[in-house]
Amino acid sequence: MPTSKIYSIRPYFPEDEPAVYKICREMYNEDIEGVPFPEQPDLIGDRLVGGFLTLSPDYGFVLEDNEGICGYALGTVDVKPFVKKCKMSWIPSMQEKYNKPDSEKDLSEAEKMMLSFHEEEEGLPESFLSNFPSLIKVDIHGKVTDPSVAKSMMGCLLSSIKANGSHGAFCEVRQNDKRMLDFYSKLGCFEVAKMEGFPKGVILMGRSL
Repeated sequence: MPTSKIYSIRPYFPEDEPAVYKICREMYNEDIEGVPFPEQPDLIGDRLVGGFLTLSPDYGFVLEDNEGICGYALGTVDVKPFVKKCKMSWIPSMQEKYNKPDSEKDLSEAEKMMLSFHEEEEGLPESFLSNFPSLIKVDIHGKVTDPSVAKSMMGCLLSSIKANGSHGAFCEVRQNDKRMLDFYSKLGCFEVAKMEGFPKGVILMGRSL
């Protein structure tokens, strides 16, 4: 007899960080056998979610089943002050943790990620941020097959940032990341923003609140 899994959504706590990092690492590239970047086990989490967990933990939610945490939804109400905080505290700590690779040579995926901590990121156009001031990041482990669970968790996050004054949210997806493009598309209401001046290789998907 198939059994229906019970899922619960709750606020993020600091002690959840290792579990969130683990999901982030496992779902980063499902095509890689084994753990990606075994020499730097925290690298993917540090790059994709660490700033949220450290600087904007109040807007974090986790999804749990009977085996533990299996998804997360993270965000920040206004990305502009968040980026400033990252530049002042999070990025310098990452530059200490990861040496700058030699950009003259062919870099591995891990080295490219490390290099990103040492390079100035392109800012987003004001015309975009005035409509979508909130940055979000959501992911769910591949073992979670019920799509309504992701929608519920996304709903918690969007309600939280809307209650704190936001009128639009966006997410950043790597251009070649078909899984995440499908994921956000299926959640509904997220549309690809086509505008000049966006970072190359990144697709921005936004929705009004």
